[in-house]
Amino acid sequence: MHLLLRAHAGRGVHRLSASSLTVAGVGSRHSTDDAIGLWLVESLGKLPGAVNYVQWENADALTLVHLLLENAGPLLIVDCAEMGLPGGEWRCFAVMPNTDAVLKHHSRNISTHGLGLAEALGIARELGLNTPVHIFGVQPFQLESCLSLNSGLSKPMQAHLPWLLEALQQNIDTLRKRIPQEV
Repeated sequence: MHLLLRAHAGRGVHRLSASSLTVAGVGSRHSTDDAIGLWLVESLGKLPGAVNYVQWENADALTLVHLLLENAGPLLIVDCAEMGLPGGEWRCFAVMPNTDAVLKHHSRNISTHGLGLAEALGIARELGLNTPVHIFGVQPFQLESCLSLNSGLSKPMQAHLPWLLEALQQNIDTLRKRIPQEV
């Protein structure tokens, strides 16, 4: 119950207009670099009027499905992603409705999001999600469970924050300009 309420309440999650880009930070502060999406979105500062941000902290897959379906417009999910890249590297890609783009389903036994983001997107698509979803994924340096509430990112990830924040801001600007074409 705590995870559902924490992920949904208090951070401005509401039905947004189709012309607004929503930037969603996803992750858990209890697993070092898994919190990179939360840190980056928190660090964005003031965003242009056509951009909203939300934090989906500690959201499991079914909560993510609900949040995805609540969002009416284009979405940029910022999250830690295992992509087989060197730590701190990032990729931004689209997962569009009615395309053959496939995310690799979660292969580990335990995910910080329950089933995983790929499964959540698949379920949301089956339930009617038809808006553009973009993912800004950051390869973790380490994923360790931490007992302290805010253990922080790994030292190497902290060193990459300025570069990652700049890349995220550039991707937001690019997506914001393309919104009318995608909706």
